Amino acid sequence: MQDTITEEYLPNEEIAPEYVHSLPELHYPNQINVVDELVDRHIREGRGDNVAIYFEDREITYEELQEKVNRMGNALRDLGVEAGDRVVVRFPNRPEAIVSCLAVQKIGGVALPSMKLLRAKELEYIINNAEASAVVVYDDLLDEVENALPELETVDDVVVAERNGVDHSYHSYDELLDDADDELEAYETECDDLALMLYTSGTTGRPKGAIHTHRNVLATADSYARYCLDPTEDDVFGGNPPLPFAYGYGDLVTFPLRFGASTSLVEDADPGDLLEAVENHGTSILCSIPTGFNQILSQHPDGSDEYDVSSLRLGLSAGEPLTPTTFENFKSEYGIDLLDGIGTTEMLHIFISHRHDEEIDPSATGYPVPGYECKIIDPDTGEDLERGEPGLLAVRGPTGIAYWDRPEKQLEVNEDGWSVPGDIFVQREDGRLEYKSRSDDLIISSGYNIPGPEVEAVLEEHDSVSEVAVVGSPDHQRGEIVKAFVVLNGGASDNDELVTELQNHVKNTLAPYKYPREVEFTESLPRTETGKIRRTELRERERQ
Repeated sequence: MQDTITEEYLPNEEIAPEYVHSLPELHYPNQINVVDELVDRHIREGRGDNVAIYFEDREITYEELQEKVNRMGNALRDLGVEAGDRVVVRFPNRPEAIVSCLAVQKIGGVALPSMKLLRAKELEYIINNAEASAVVVYDDLLDEVENALPELETVDDVVVAERNGVDHSYHSYDELLDDADDELEAYETECDDLALMLYTSGTTGRPKGAIHTHRNVLATADSYARYCLDPTEDDVFGGNPPLPFAYGYGDLVTFPLRFGASTSLVEDADPGDLLEAVENHGTSILCSIPTGFNQILSQHPDGSDEYDVSSLRLGLSAGEPLTPTTFENFKSEYGIDLLDGIGTTEMLHIFISHRHDEEIDPSATGYPVPGYECKIIDPDTGEDLERGEPGLLAVRGPTGIAYWDRPEKQLEVNEDGWSVPGDIFVQREDGRLEYKSRSDDLIISSGYNIPGPEVEAVLEEHDSVSEVAVVGSPDHQRGEIVKAFVVLNGGASDNDELVTELQNHVKNTLAPYKYPREVEFTESLPRTETGKIRRTELRERERQ
């Protein structure tokens, strides 16, 4: 373990996940550094001129990326950052974010990407909990760091990337790089040394630091990406997941760089920006969340004609369940399959998905990703359930749920070495896994268990519905009732006739007890920074 990390912060063996490395690609040497694999190896093997990063009208090759990473790594070392130190990296989707994370990891440190919308109080908790020694920040996001600084207990240095003329008195990112040496050997990290920390959003309490080793980071590429996407160095990964989102870090950093491919970064991308980047950067694998794909369809109904999207070969969707309606509509318009996948911050990336070259059933998430095992267990007893029975998902593979300094939470997500992310699934007879809901999204009405996302998927089929969220609303007689919050498509009218029509559509598609007894029309739905609907906020609103 790295020099400055003590065992007290890491889960002990009794409650730690049991890692399984069942694929030959997952057998890494004991000494390995993720940046040597993602960047330096490509230089040694003759791919230095490949484009690593597209950003706006710039192209950064692997050789240029290596030089920037080396300079930043040396600059951080000169500031006193040591192996094992945690360093916060706070940027929108820009090249400096990738450079900074890789530089931290190359010198043996632990990169801690920070969501850009976090406020000072949230940053204060995360930075103090991680005991971070430095912060590298985009100047436009400096204010909340400054507001938190008086309460930060371990931060010695702040480095500011000056791009918007914000006045400051901290280290200059560009000046540090200009003054630093461009030669740097990767620190001799071991495969189980920490490389990455990502904090959960904390919707059910204090944010939790999910910890990931060099082996974990590489394993997401050598299992899911390698087997489900079959990437080559000719691929260009693009999309709008934020880099501090585990899904975005994999899609836009680990996967392209693992295979000598390219990443297309778009700062604060809206649907039009994404389509423009597809055309300009030749994006072949488009990554987003279901809301993002729906926004492309609704805001740019002729997008496939207005932009050159011929480079696209595949889409990736995660963050929320992908409905069959969105799958079919996007395939009809853009001619590509969207691979739905489930992953978590704690598991680092997707562990259930279809493969790109197999028959895709859009009503199911897919099969366990090669390298992972999944089973469905009884939430009360932990016993394995038969196929066809809904229960808690348990997962085992090359990544697992491991928290920083949260033994009480670690105990909740460990079942005999299996990680339990908190999702309710059914495994069908054909082996496919069908998502039902998060365990806290399960609505219990008159004794019936009703998965909210199942009702959402049916409502979304209706032509009048643009977006929908379904939650349980307290009811004296039934305990809870199903309530739908509906955002209408342009031109649709919110009236009693439409409410009845939506209710009947659900009754005619699902068991009648699942229909929404209340429908509330709304202009928008509350969302997290990663685009997920904040159902917790809607449930709390109903309780009040």
